[in-house]
Amino acid sequence: MISEPELVDENGRPLGQGGGGGDLLDSDAPPAAASGGPRGRRPWLWALGGAVVASALWAGGLHAYQGRGVDLGGYRAVEDLCEVAELKALETALGPRSGDSPGPGLRHEAVDRLACDVQFGDGRTTFSVQVGYELHKKADPGVEFDAYGIGFWWGNVYDAQPVPGVGERALYAAAMESAALRVLDGQATLELLVSPVYEYDEGETPVEPDTTAMEGIKDFMVEDAKALMAGLRGGG
Repeated sequence: MISEPELVDENGRPLGQGGGGGDLLDSDAPPAAASGGPRGRRPWLWALGGAVVASALWAGGLHAYQGRGVDLGGYRAVEDLCEVAELKALETALGPRSGDSPGPGLRHEAVDRLACDVQFGDGRTTFSVQVGYELHKKADPGVEFDAYGIGFWWGNVYDAQPVPGVGERALYAAAMESAALRVLDGQATLELLVSPVYEYDEGETPVEPDTTAMEGIKDFMVEDAKALMAGLRGGG
């Protein structure tokens, strides 16, 4: 059978149909579309276009997420933690409030840290209540809360017990005539540490304080922790 001869140019390459001189195999032009039909796009252009769109959507979503920021749940930084920490319940248990000592504070775009040392007592025995407050504005404090347990200084040395109904999570421990309560609530962490004060002059034996007021102190600490949380949210 005789086949039709293949049309080639002077270099031996096949010509397009109709005898035109256009080199379709080497051309960058898209293939001709049927009359009235949509123009074709190369597959890699579709893939690239999809990747660009996906990247734009991802970047837009990330920007929107970052723009929302962290929900602080109403918690705020305060000028003086001692003013917000009224500690009315502990005053009932430990005696009249006799002095405040604001602790060193830290204000940073990532975290605000405030402290206060409150003195209670009736003149015979004095108790110190150390109050700590941290507001985390960037990171989740839950990981740190779990790592520290009852607190940075006490760590997990003492047998801390969970306290239901206080914030998201709360831990309580008592040892060496002292008691500690640590609370995690959203982006905020609170600490209350109650301990007797041993007063003595240099060269003298410390006078043993009457610590009977520490009995049942947990309930008073829990009540004041809840009140403090409300105050720090602006609702107290």
